[in-house]
Amino acid sequence: MPPTFSPNDALLEKRIADSALTQLRLRAMYPRVAMTDYEDRAFNFGDVVTFRRAKRRRAQELDPRTGTLSFAEAEFASGELKLEKLFGDPIISYGHDSRQTMEKYMIETGEMIADAIATPNDEYMYSNFRTWNIASSGVVKLAAHPPIAISACVDFATGQLAKFNSNGLTGADTFLSQENVPGSNRFCVMSSSAKGAFLGDAVVVTGFAAASIGSGQLIQRGLQVGEFVERYGFMAAGSNVVGGQSAVADLDTAASAQATLPIGSIAANTDFQYADHTTLTYLGAVNFTLTVGTALQNVAVGQIARIGTSSRATAFGVVLRVASNVVTLVPYSPEGIKLLPGDITPGTDVFSIPRIPSINTVNHREALAMATRMVRQPSPGSGAVAATVTDPDTNLTIQVFTGNFDVGNLTEKRAAYMLTGSKVTDFRKCGFILSL
Repeated sequence: MPPTFSPNDALLEKRIADSALTQLRLRAMYPRVAMTDYEDRAFNFGDVVTFRRAKRRRAQELDPRTGTLSFAEAEFASGELKLEKLFGDPIISYGHDSRQTMEKYMIETGEMIADAIATPNDEYMYSNFRTWNIASSGVVKLAAHPPIAISACVDFATGQLAKFNSNGLTGADTFLSQENVPGSNRFCVMSSSAKGAFLGDAVVVTGFAAASIGSGQLIQRGLQVGEFVERYGFMAAGSNVVGGQSAVADLDTAASAQATLPIGSIAANTDFQYADHTTLTYLGAVNFTLTVGTALQNVAVGQIARIGTSSRATAFGVVLRVASNVVTLVPYSPEGIKLLPGDITPGTDVFSIPRIPSINTVNHREALAMATRMVRQPSPGSGAVAATVTDPDTNLTIQVFTGNFDVGNLTEKRAAYMLTGSKVTDFRKCGFILSL
């Protein structure tokens, strides 16, 4: 018979934390597509972690007979990451609860803690792709901001969004490659509904090629939680935290339930620029002057707009600025190609904030930074025991504290903690795939 646990043994907390960390690595998706492991020391809630990554460089052209190389030190882009989230899972245990074997207790408790922490942490990391905080006027130099690049799974016969398919992935490859993003370490995290389509014939290669890449087996057993599958240059996986966008039924209060608005005129925008280009380089933003009676309502920065006719989607773009009836965004074709003002036709193409069931994310590992750090454990003699376990690959850290026995109610408190922070470090190295 396996030994039962001792409630005063700190080894129990260590084994619980280890079990929870193992399960968390399997369940939490976004920590596995982020870069981690920097500034290894203890931190407090609200502290700032400094990270850095190599700057993009361009080789010099050399004629060894007439010239020489110009040497310079290696350059790095530094950033700060605030430890702004402390997730805790509190549990009360009773002295009259049935005694369990250590093995059963470990499995149950570890899975429970991992499930409790993984979902809100993934929601928090997904929000980094969708939440904007930029100036409402003047010049904005984009760097460590949410993504603006978009590809879309569109049924070109109807002009409407379609189920997730290979077009979304090839379009994402297009906009990443246009920004010289390395081809390795690219990830795609899909919504639950997009994952269902991913398992269908629209994406999976059929025929003899299916056997060579395991597609037939994938259809049979599905895409398991925590499993990544390589397709079209991306490691793809599903997550139930990937969200969408609701349609705006009334863009202008002066127009009754007007779902689309005419585009009066368009013009290039010079306020939005690349932050790290050595020469001034505009982002390619476009100002859309919409034909409305009053200032726009319910259109906000961070929403995704659709440009086109009812039968053809010309472009999609993330709203970067709203000023009266002028909306600024960078338009991308459904194929992931950045468009110019001349590619859009005022009077024919119209503007709308559509319903988008799945706003799936793609990113290179360098685009997303994450840190988890330990908080100070209870002091010796405090009546509490604790354990901290850190994963050497992802630097995920789980802590389990136990103490405060109440002799009147025969209860004891146990809590698991994860102190973390994350952010997008480079808007060019990530983007969206829109689908049903």
